Amino acid sequence: MTAGAIPGARALFLLAALLFFAWLWRRGRPAAVLAGCLACAVFAWGISTLPLERLYGAGPSHDRLGNLALAQAVAAGNPPWETAQPGQLSHEPVWPLLAAALSGFSPDRLLAIYDRLPLLAMLGMPIAWWWLLRGGPPWERAVVVAFATLLWSSPLDFHGTYRSPWAMTFLLKPNHALGFVLLPIVLDRFAAIRTMRDRLVAGAWLHLLAWAFVLHMAYAAMGFVLFAFASWLERRPQALAECKDAAVAIGVNALIVSPYLLVLVFTYPFLRAGGERMMIPAFSPHLLETTLRGGVPFLLALWGARVLARRGDRLSRVLWTQYAAALAFWAFNLVLGHFELARERDEIYYWTRLFGALLAGFGAWDLAARAAAWPGLAAAFGAPLASSLQSQGARAALLLALALPWSPVAIWDPPRMDGYFSPSLDPIPARLAAPTGFLREHTPRHAVVAGDLEYARWTASLGARRVLRGTFLHGPPQWERRDAFVAALLRGESLAGFADVEPRWGVTHLLVTPALLAEHQGVSLEALRDRRDLAPVFEWREGPDFVAIFERAR
Repeated sequence: MTAGAIPGARALFLLAALLFFAWLWRRGRPAAVLAGCLACAVFAWGISTLPLERLYGAGPSHDRLGNLALAQAVAAGNPPWETAQPGQLSHEPVWPLLAAALSGFSPDRLLAIYDRLPLLAMLGMPIAWWWLLRGGPPWERAVVVAFATLLWSSPLDFHGTYRSPWAMTFLLKPNHALGFVLLPIVLDRFAAIRTMRDRLVAGAWLHLLAWAFVLHMAYAAMGFVLFAFASWLERRPQALAECKDAAVAIGVNALIVSPYLLVLVFTYPFLRAGGERMMIPAFSPHLLETTLRGGVPFLLALWGARVLARRGDRLSRVLWTQYAAALAFWAFNLVLGHFELARERDEIYYWTRLFGALLAGFGAWDLAARAAAWPGLAAAFGAPLASSLQSQGARAALLLALALPWSPVAIWDPPRMDGYFSPSLDPIPARLAAPTGFLREHTPRHAVVAGDLEYARWTASLGARRVLRGTFLHGPPQWERRDAFVAALLRGESLAGFADVEPRWGVTHLLVTPALLAEHQGVSLEALRDRRDLAPVFEWREGPDFVAIFERAR
């Protein structure tokens, strides 16, 4: 498939969607809606991925190379609790272990299948939500899952501050999308609490969500706190028990992941002021981003929250309080921004939009049922339509057809809307492909490469070798000493001052580029070739540009 074929493919799929709605109107079944959601996921993934000559976002996005580097480190045989930088503990150990296992712990195979892993998350999420709502009315369940799958993004999102939530989550960061697949299980276990054992199980599932993506665990926990608080405000007879449910589940989760949380506290400076990037500009329409800017789906979500609150069963209350907690935390970012601490705002934005889409499904279904029962419907729209809308399948078909303009299937045009799509149309240049291919094929799996910081992202992601330090999202411990080590290694100086850390770092190779030599005046490629402690094993050159790899003598 080429980029030029995308408009035709979109037109054909929209035609197929309309034919599907027509069939659903007359004789469809609720399960067919789930099948339609899965088909939409395959299509949206296909037009965003199949035309590309390289991994989606590889290059313009540090996130994409970063999550691939995490997985490659594990696929090469390193522990999942470490990143691609030795000595640095991973913040998301579940994803790299899962991706590496799916590849059979083969870095080459992982590169071949990595662009297909987002599709697994896209398919897994609607299936998980379908399972969560298994006890509800079948047609309501179908509409809610369809809305949750398709209404994350509005037609205006692609050029907004946070861009399309659907694309930025599934396509760019499938490591975070995994959390949305696990989330329905966490909510189900919490909603099913009846005994102390149930509380412990809910806490265990919540802790697994933390290993996948710790922020998702924090957001879900905030929702559970609000669930208990709302129960107390409403003076429910079971309020005390539900406060215990939240306290025990969150406490068990915190107890299990406490070592991990301590690591985050000391290795990720989330309590340190982050400057202007962690502030919310005065001109930002912050409170509108997750509310009125969402348009009709937001209004439907508010109605859906009302429907669930009045329904009163435990799962309904869990769902609407999750949405309310997300909106509250989004507003609280205004306070955090004042102290330069409003970090990861995109993640809470995506979380809020997911629950908004989910609740919009409940709201839309309730309003459709009310409209079908309206005595004046026949007079206003004609008896045939009024008669047809007595069928739940017809109402579902109409709702899905009306929602279609907000879905990625209808609006998503990667060449025009996705800043990561066009740069990914070109294959990886030889400057990156040849050296990383050599590292992957001709160096030990546990090799550690020092050198160019910017090139290190490619070394770890395409070369499947760990790096002493690179320009990843989080810097490793003792990064200043690591830089000093590289400087000493380049200049041929004594490394005795690093005897306490060098065995842990385990640097086996040095990768040199013109950019690295420019940072260290007085060091030349010719001088490095003449060194006894460095053996040249690979060199790529094109004009003045080069990438040279040396193996350290042992």
